[in-house]
Amino acid sequence: MLRLANGLWRSVLASDRFNRVRERALYGGERRRARLMRALVAHDKSLQYRQWRLSGEMPHFYDHRVGSLLFAAGGGSGLGMYRGYLAAQVMQPGDVVLDIGCGDGFFAHRFFASRVAHVDSIDIERSAIDHAQRHHAAPNIAYHLLDAVADPFPRSRYDVVVWDGALGHFAPEVTREVLAKIGGVLSECGLFVGSETLGQEGHDHLQFFSDLEALRTVLGAEFRVVRLTQMRYDARHEAYWRCALGPSQRLEFADWR
Repeated sequence: MLRLANGLWRSVLASDRFNRVRERALYGGERRRARLMRALVAHDKSLQYRQWRLSGEMPHFYDHRVGSLLFAAGGGSGLGMYRGYLAAQVMQPGDVVLDIGCGDGFFAHRFFASRVAHVDSIDIERSAIDHAQRHHAAPNIAYHLLDAVADPFPRSRYDVVVWDGALGHFAPEVTREVLAKIGGVLSECGLFVGSETLGQEGHDHLQFFSDLEALRTVLGAEFRVVRLTQMRYDARHEAYWRCALGPSQRLEFADWR
């Protein structure tokens, strides 16, 4: 019996050695990995240069595939991803989520879809929706070409509504209109979450928020409960919010931590 067990163990070891040799021959070791990573970084830096410098116009959305790879390769802080984490932190299984201004669909795909039942992601820009459907599709994400101001939202009720980095791009009266629409579709225990840059950042902004209290004034006109925090990263000073129509156990459970 012991002889048989030893024979089986030697067979397993031989098989493992063969598999290691085969895997290394097919895919290489650290040197090949380093060469491949350098090639990918060079490709994405070129892609970013073409998108932002050689296209003839400013892109309508940021391609987060580029930023995430550069961060993984050791470039950049990666803190720009924090808004995806903070939004996803309040989401629960079974939730239906509205993602306004989804851009390339990166956050809907990488942060939201795996945590909830369904995500409606909307954007006014056709190229953003096409890119999102091509690169960030998932069975429980529906991408919609919609105007958040003029068009009705895809559904009448949502558990979480996300609106990131957009308030400054709208005039104050339009902001109030969209916030009222969000309040109208939010479920009784739902949350409205998002982020916006503080200070005078943004060449194409129509309004600016000097500090958290300036942002609280705008959000508080529609939502009874407004929780705010802030973070500095790279050259940005970013504010993050979580709002509710009234007292919310979900909000207390997912308070800033």
